[in-house]
Amino acid sequence: MSTQANLPSDPPGTSSLAGAPRGTLEQDAAATCSDLLRFIDDSPTPFHAAASAAAKLAAAGFRELHAEASWRDLAPGGHYLLSGDGTLVAFVLPELRGGGLRGFRIVGAHTDSPNLRLKPRALYEKHGYVQLGVEVYGSPLLNSWLDRDLQLAGRVIVREADGRLVRRLVRLQRPLLRVAQLAIHLDREVNEKGLLLNRQEHLPPLLGLADGKAERLSGRLIELCAQALSIDADTIANTELMLHDSQPSTRAGLSDELIFAPRLDNLGSSHAALSALVRASQNLDDAAGVVPLVALFDHEEIGSSTAYGAGSPLLPHILERIVLSAGGNDGGGGREAYHRALAGSLVASADMAHAVHPNYPDRHEVNHRPVLNGGPVIKVNANQRYATCGRTSALFTELCRRAKVPVQNYSHRTDLACGSTIGPITSTLLAVPTVDVGSPMLSMHSARELAGAEDPELMARVLSRFLLCPDTV
Repeated sequence: MSTQANLPSDPPGTSSLAGAPRGTLEQDAAATCSDLLRFIDDSPTPFHAAASAAAKLAAAGFRELHAEASWRDLAPGGHYLLSGDGTLVAFVLPELRGGGLRGFRIVGAHTDSPNLRLKPRALYEKHGYVQLGVEVYGSPLLNSWLDRDLQLAGRVIVREADGRLVRRLVRLQRPLLRVAQLAIHLDREVNEKGLLLNRQEHLPPLLGLADGKAERLSGRLIELCAQALSIDADTIANTELMLHDSQPSTRAGLSDELIFAPRLDNLGSSHAALSALVRASQNLDDAAGVVPLVALFDHEEIGSSTAYGAGSPLLPHILERIVLSAGGNDGGGGREAYHRALAGSLVASADMAHAVHPNYPDRHEVNHRPVLNGGPVIKVNANQRYATCGRTSALFTELCRRAKVPVQNYSHRTDLACGSTIGPITSTLLAVPTVDVGSPMLSMHSARELAGAEDPELMARVLSRFLLCPDTV
């Protein structure tokens, strides 16, 4: 492992996933922000997010791989993606000159966000209303889901004419639901004592008025999904549906300097990673034998211990298959080459960061108060809730300096429990040096979140440099 980082010069890059030429920071920030808002609105669920990411990469020349197929024909210079359920992995194979494949530069993020998800037999009647039974996914700010016009999206399992079961994304485009808050006349102390919500009793949304014939309701959701997909309701074998806010993402603030949107945590980081990969793919001469790779995982908000989460062997399996296909450091392409490639690898875990809140500045460590549009945030925790170490922090800081991108630091208040990311999980699985970074935001885990309009471009710029960084530290 080298003791000094060899860092690439600032690559030309692109201002969006479409690959448009770079302009001024203001122009690039506007283009990247607009593309991010479209990406968020196209991605109401992790299933949609993975599909949206795959479509964007396909438009940039990435070819889809399948886990069950042979990867022996992977070609130098090839752009590849692997997508399934709510997870996506994409990478570019460089031209292997001289020393061969030297390692990976991995940017990891996640596609899921806290929300409300339907139970299998969700519809029921209660006191003259039709309601839906929901489960709370992750750790949302529950009050933020009240009194919003909510829609349903997810996927259905469809039985084809030949008997095969296939997955289809579905989105019911009009607002159908509302979780109505109790009127203040019936909860007089709510503003003084705070709102307490029982997840079982107080979160089921209203779908309509009951007619006293519950048996007529049993297939109504299936019928709505079938209508949205223009298929026969009898062909739907199962559904996985979740709620999302119907209000579109938007720029806001006096000078359009803010973003109001759902799911910024963590579609903001997912989009930055995708943008960075497209830019890096256009500058592979600087890669010097490293593979730029992006991994977008599902289920981070519930611990990542699933088949599609960062705690699964999914990423190690893919990395090994790449090494076996590419021939590895010594041309052998075996397990020794795989482990040598890991020893020369780096990971950036990209997950949104806590900006200082002007109404609650005391909730931040005094010298660690990131601001919106202040650039990427390096997150550090002595107990390894974030995987950053001194070496990776120094490298990322230097990459920001070379890219002329401001950088900020975050450390959690010692007397507050600290959240975590996929960073510690991935670094543990791979034994690869990792830096935890994120763009600053407010209202994290709300149904509607807030961020800066320049930060998406700033993060994409430095991550594209990270993906091409030839050496570790």
